[in-house]
Amino acid sequence: MKKSKPIFDDLRKETENPVKVSFANRSLSKTVLAQEKSKLLQRIATDEAGLETKYVAMENWKAIIFRYAAAAVILVVSLVAVISIDKVSHQTAYGEVASVQLPDGTKVTLNGNSLLEYSRFYWWFLEERKVSLNGEAFFDVVKQKTKDGDLKFQVFTEHLKVEVLGTEFNVIDRANQEVVVLEEGSVQVSILSTETTIPLIPGEYMSYDKMNFKVEHGSVVTEGYTSWKDNYIVLDNKTLGDLAQIINTVYGKKVVFKKNSDKEIILQGKVPSNEINVLIQALRLATNLRIHMEGDTVFVN
Repeated sequence: MKKSKPIFDDLRKETENPVKVSFANRSLSKTVLAQEKSKLLQRIATDEAGLETKYVAMENWKAIIFRYAAAAVILVVSLVAVISIDKVSHQTAYGEVASVQLPDGTKVTLNGNSLLEYSRFYWWFLEERKVSLNGEAFFDVVKQKTKDGDLKFQVFTEHLKVEVLGTEFNVIDRANQEVVVLEEGSVQVSILSTETTIPLIPGEYMSYDKMNFKVEHGSVVTEGYTSWKDNYIVLDNKTLGDLAQIINTVYGKKVVFKKNSDKEIILQGKVPSNEINVLIQALRLATNLRIHMEGDTVFVN
């Protein structure tokens, strides 16, 4: 029997002498290595220089931004300081009446226990005639013109803004009420919280109740509101309780009534207001009541 030929004989023969791969053992010359090394170092130096340039540029921008920010802060602080330092205040003591002349020539008469403030910065650089009032004052405003027309004069109280061009008016900001009374010219009164605007003509008044937010507007005898600047008080249609309130706010004296009903006594005539002792004596004669002052308290018996 013949033996079968192995299937893998040919394959085994073909692989008995496998092909061998050999690599040439070559080396680069020192010159070529030096050149390649030089190129590599040059690229590294170039990249580092670029990074350094970007870093310096970034630092420069940070420095510029910081300087501008610092300059802006200094400017704001300086403006606030200028406005604060430049604020002018005129204040009267209890029972004192003082006359003030503003930079534009406007004359202001301050009643006792009153404060008037304004900033020269607004008047000189912004051409805005603005004052703030706490208390009572009579204004005789001078008209002033600019290239754009008449320059408004503004008085601010806690809740009101009074705008005028040239006129005479009285402003009160006491306790729970603010009142504007126009004697001459024309004014426009605005309620700051509601932007409600009320124009006044001579002989009219506008009052604002701070507690009840109530507004009144009508006609009035202006002398009853403005006579204080001439050192007397018109008593017509005032009660003893009304005058007690004036004594408290203007003169700083507390008024104590033995009988609450005495507060409703209606007064007539005029009494001097430049001296609290003279005023009390006049009230004593007008009411036939025992009225006397001990320290800072006025007793009505």
